Amino acid sequence: MQATAIGTLISNHPLGWWLAGLVLASLAGPLALWGLRTVRQRGGPLLQRTLPMAIDPRWALLAGMLGAACAMVLAGSVIAELAESGSEQDGDWGAVDDAIANALRLHAATGVLRFFATLTHLGDTAVLTALTALVAAGLWWRGHRLLAIGWLAALAGNGALTRILKSIFERARPEHLHHGVAQADGYSFPSGHSSASMVAYTLLAYLATRLLPPRWHVPCVVLAGMLVFTTGWSRMVLQVHYASDVLAGWLLGGTWMVCTVLVIESVARWRHRGDVASTTAA
Repeated sequence: MQATAIGTLISNHPLGWWLAGLVLASLAGPLALWGLRTVRQRGGPLLQRTLPMAIDPRWALLAGMLGAACAMVLAGSVIAELAESGSEQDGDWGAVDDAIANALRLHAATGVLRFFATLTHLGDTAVLTALTALVAAGLWWRGHRLLAIGWLAALAGNGALTRILKSIFERARPEHLHHGVAQADGYSFPSGHSSASMVAYTLLAYLATRLLPPRWHVPCVVLAGMLVFTTGWSRMVLQVHYASDVLAGWLLGGTWMVCTVLVIESVARWRHRGDVASTTAA
């Protein structure tokens, strides 16, 4: 009964919930930016007081890689739980998934569907592939080789992980009757649009914090959060993905992006300390 009420509420007000989600997403961006700045400003002194990492810069790289591995293991366990619960008719997520999909299939207006069918292109493979190539070329041309490699590794790695998980779980997509508005092939879990947009747009915001003046940082992270939420929400409203597919996609993409940032920051610190040591020795 509760799941049915949730489905009806979302299907009756998809635009309203989208706008509310945009507000929350716009708040999440500055919070993540604050966390990143805290790590950058206080992480160095804290590590110098507590760990031998400051003595040997290789420890910083090792710590970053271990942190990334732990994050992926934790995210993997949550994703597996989402997949199991969502695949069972009487599971918590299974009931919610079916209720939302069924309510949207019956009540979503064609105009609303066409609106979100336009927005969903933010996560299309063609769009993100072009974006990936342009950003990588720009970073390489400007001499930011580490950032260019990290950017390419993040997008390519996320794509490979998404395909692997889809082949493992083999979840069918929800039945949707609006084939003239939106179509999708392949398996459903996790949502590739959601994970890819999470990696691409949040990592772009991270690059902005590295390369642009501070006045651009907050607008960039706010915009990234809104784009990520819009892409994922559109997949659910169009009924080409279940709600748990979108959540798993966000979790996968967000974790992979954090892992990428951890490694980039660790390598950058390692290289910086190596350069300082070389200069001091000279």
